[in-house]
Amino acid sequence: MWCTAVKRMLVCVEIVAAFGWGGQVIAAPAETEASVVARLYKDFGWQAFASQRELFGEVLQHQDKAVLRRYFAPSLVELLIHDSICQIKEHGICLLDFDILFDSQDPVITDLEVQRQSSGKVQIRFKDPTNGQAREIEFLVVRLAGQWKIADILYRTKAEPSLKRILLRR
Repeated sequence: MWCTAVKRMLVCVEIVAAFGWGGQVIAAPAETEASVVARLYKDFGWQAFASQRELFGEVLQHQDKAVLRRYFAPSLVELLIHDSICQIKEHGICLLDFDILFDSQDPVITDLEVQRQSSGKVQIRFKDPTNGQAREIEFLVVRLAGQWKIADILYRTKAEPSLKRILLRR
């Protein structure tokens, strides 16, 4: 009897060794540089196709610090919060007069693509359905405490091409 139990246990060990432990199958994939940008658009890209804040929530620029920290490096979080506080205090626009995800005041897009370009660089591409024009925005990402965070956003259509530089103007 004891011998049968040992044999069964050895068979189980061999099966686990041959096929791997089941816990590995359900492990979440490692976050990549592109995934932090994709997650940002997944969570806040609704701004380009809906205007019902009561259903979707506040736009990205009006999020609190805890939410912004999920996506952005600390220095960019502080700059975004500072501009948000300024908007509340001034009851209007401060430094940001456009949607930072779409480089537009009234974003409407189609065909959004998110691609890693090189180490620390992620590019998004999309089309404006009103004129068919393709647009590109580049995200600079850094790895902080094991997580990818957006350190800056580069725009090709602005006189000041960097979100960080726009937010540093006074």
